[in-house]
Amino acid sequence: MSHYQPVTFPVELTVERVLLREALQAILHTILFHRVFATIKPKDMDILDLTIPTIDDPEVDRLVEEKIAAFIKAADSNPQSKGQIGVMFYEKRTKRAWYGSTSSEVCWEQWAITINIVTNVNEKDKQRSIKNMEKALSSLFLSILRTVNERKDHIPPITTSDGNPFPYQIVMPTASDTWGSMFKRMLDNSASSSSPSV
Repeated sequence: MSHYQPVTFPVELTVERVLLREALQAILHTILFHRVFATIKPKDMDILDLTIPTIDDPEVDRLVEEKIAAFIKAADSNPQSKGQIGVMFYEKRTKRAWYGSTSSEVCWEQWAITINIVTNVNEKDKQRSIKNMEKALSSLFLSILRTVNERKDHIPPITTSDGNPFPYQIVMPTASDTWGSMFKRMLDNSASSSSPSV
C-alpha cells in the first residue's frame, strides 16, 4: 500500500435546488475537462449566463449523469440540505518482480466538492439566490481554472500514448463516511486492487 498523499482541492457552492443538476454537471465537467489528459472533443455547456467547456464523450456524460442522479437521490432523502461528491485521478503504476509484475493505481489528485442546497419558495428569494449562485459559479470556475493552471507540480509524467493516461472516479461518501474516511477508503481500495500480470 502506498503512503503517497494526493493533493486535495476543496470546492464549496450554495445551489438553488431547481438548478442542482445543472450546477453539478458544470462543476464535474469543468474539472474533467481540465484534468483528462487524452485527445478530447470539446463542446460548450450553458448554465445561467455562463458558458463552460466540457468533453464531448458519451461515456463521460453517462458517468457524470449516473453520479448526479445518485447525488440527487441522496440529497432528496437527506434533510440536511448538504451533499458531497468527489473526483479522484489516478496514476497507473507497474512494479516488476522476478515472478512477473503487479499493477496498481495511485491517486495523485482529488477534488472534494461540497454542495449546500437551498430551496426558496418565495419567487423573489429564489431569483436572488439564483443571481448569487451565478456569481459564485463564475468565481468557482475561475478558481478551478486558476488551480489547474498553477498547481501542476504533482501531476505524474505521462508514460503512455494510449487513451487517457490517468483513470478517474467520481465518488460519494456513504451515510457513515466523512470526507476523510471516504477518500481513505477509496485510496485503500485502489491500493488493494492491485492486479498481478505476467
